[in-house]
Amino acid sequence: MNAIEVTNLVKHYRDVKAVDDISFTIKEGTICGILGPNGSGKTTTIKCICNIIIPDQGEIKLLGKDHYQAYKYISTLFEGNRNLYWRLTPRENLRYFAGLRGLGGRKLENQIDELLERFNLQSKRNVVVNNLSRGMQQKVAIAMTLISNTDIVLLDEPTLGLDVQTTVEIKNILRSISKDMKKTVLLSSHDMHLVQDVCEEVIVINKGKVVVQDRVSNLLDMFSRMTYEIVFLEHLTEELKDELQSFNNKFYLINDSKIELDLASYDEIYSLVDYFKEKNLTIKEFKQKEINFERIYLEYTKEVN
Repeated sequence: MNAIEVTNLVKHYRDVKAVDDISFTIKEGTICGILGPNGSGKTTTIKCICNIIIPDQGEIKLLGKDHYQAYKYISTLFEGNRNLYWRLTPRENLRYFAGLRGLGGRKLENQIDELLERFNLQSKRNVVVNNLSRGMQQKVAIAMTLISNTDIVLLDEPTLGLDVQTTVEIKNILRSISKDMKKTVLLSSHDMHLVQDVCEEVIVINKGKVVVQDRVSNLLDMFSRMTYEIVFLEHLTEELKDELQSFNNKFYLINDSKIELDLASYDEIYSLVDYFKEKNLTIKEFKQKEINFERIYLEYTKEVN
């Protein structure tokens, strides 16, 4: 079953069409990234899914059901510090947010203990959230989305502002939420390393439209085959940099003697080598490069004509 189905979604803000006939599906039990630059329509789409914003047109279904009772199916962590009550402890926060959904009793207390254990927060269960580290606060916030036991969890920038160690811990938690807890995770983030490491699929939105939906592995494979890193013995002059940009519009300057190029075919390699020879540039190293997801994201979010 599809966890989320969005069909022909449209939303205007006066004369601005923020979401322009968007359609996509997300399979149950997967981690899917929903990405897009500022002003792309991504946030409006997410809020429509959560029934915070009412679309002008289109249909949204959660687990095959109408999304107008979205709170039954989806729990959400929004970016920033507004997800928790700072004067409450982790246990009290979880109990409070569960109470908002009518949950309580001994079963709930057992679930709280299980979540605190899963997130390695048992030793801090009675410490006021305001006195916890940023990473621990974020773990409490993620745990809060799970206490209601909804099938879908939406996480907006879950690693924003975290140190490397805590980010790695959050990555493992996200995998566990999907694999062990059988949740569907919709992840919104500008951290391309996070997306590449944990997401199975991505949806990229730009200018109010879906510009790509595919498995992360497929996109990485497609782009990595034709990306090359070239290191020169000489330094590139500004004139040569401009010429290279006109020679290949997928030219990326790494430093004054190293570039990366995305080539459309192997035939381009030969003409490129001849070009470097003509410019008296000596190639020190020429190798195929594994691309990271950030490059792919930038390619799909270029100006839409």
